[in-house]
Amino acid sequence: MNIKKQLRKLYLYELISGFQIVDAVWVVFLLQRGFSIAQVGIAEGVFHVVSMCCEIPSGMVADLIGRKRTLVLSGLVSAAGSLCMILTNAFPMILVAMGLNALSYNLVSGSREALTYDSLLEAGAQEEYLRVSAIQEKLYLFVFAAANLFSVVTVSLGYEKGYLISMVQGICCSIVAFRIWEPGRENTKQHEKNRNWTRILRKHVIESGKFFVTHGFAARRMLISGVAAAGYYIVFMLLQQHLVEQGLQAKWIGIPLLLISFGGMAGASLGEKTGKVKIKFLLLAGGVLEGVLIVFSGMPALPGCVLAAAFAHGISEMLAIRIGDENQKVFSSEVRATMVSVESMVYSVVMVVLSPVVGWLSEKFSISGAFGILGIFVSFLVCILVLLPKESNFPD
Repeated sequence: MNIKKQLRKLYLYELISGFQIVDAVWVVFLLQRGFSIAQVGIAEGVFHVVSMCCEIPSGMVADLIGRKRTLVLSGLVSAAGSLCMILTNAFPMILVAMGLNALSYNLVSGSREALTYDSLLEAGAQEEYLRVSAIQEKLYLFVFAAANLFSVVTVSLGYEKGYLISMVQGICCSIVAFRIWEPGRENTKQHEKNRNWTRILRKHVIESGKFFVTHGFAARRMLISGVAAAGYYIVFMLLQQHLVEQGLQAKWIGIPLLLISFGGMAGASLGEKTGKVKIKFLLLAGGVLEGVLIVFSGMPALPGCVLAAAFAHGISEMLAIRIGDENQKVFSSEVRATMVSVESMVYSVVMVVLSPVVGWLSEKFSISGAFGILGIFVSFLVCILVLLPKESNFPD
């Protein structure tokens, strides 16, 4: 395997997968189609219920049948979800589309990280993972930021054409994934036919369970990562409506979202440089600061709330990059995708609870009030998780 060519293909996959033009304005689209902000919260909740249920199974699928195949399937499922969004205005079909979209993310989660780390491991360059993962995240965020800017056009095109472009994007992801090399896997189709999948699955579940018994600190890092990511994403989701309520025209929503994405890119770059910072201090300071920034994201002044959201995104990305690197060091190759999927499942569990609750708080009070409560919650929970007693074995 040529590691340089492999990384180029992985980087190309990030570039294409980041072109999520509908993700930047899906809330606006649903509201324009006559759905309420409470229904938006329900749709987001369904997304994360599916994620919660399918995250670990999708990671196991990636570990057992191949990460490359799982990425190919992800693009096809994403295209199917976009098609569902086009076909009807019935709310149940919207929820089906959200479920398919969630499943496509499940299939990527863990597969991409495992492919990257095992590729570097096979080339004897696993110490480069922090740098490579930061580059991947920056590429994804850069294209996602461009997609946010393109949303000025997307809103004008309407949801049907927007989701049609999303279908094409999903298919392109599958094509690129098909060309990626699977580390450590030769062409053994006949061997796979003769494998005892029941026994293999049982062993895989046991090995995965043993990991959490012996690495409790990694499980806590996963929970902190999930809380930080959920806190930011809820802000990103509802900020679209908040900006419109503060006087910004919907067609210009992509510009502030572009600036917020730049904050995420800066955070990913910062995460790459935190290798020598004690993880306990980084998580504590980052969690508190993100909570404060979430509160300020509800400011009535547009420049202030956009700036606060951008910094909150940056903190979230910084923590995700560092936590991912720390955990990859203790994951075994056999369960690597499953373990990353568990981390994503934790995020989904948090979102299943927080998304509808914050949506309800937004209607009961205001989006600014909901952000205030959310920010306090994020800071408080991260502090509790980091400052547990020493016998909890959380490394410095």
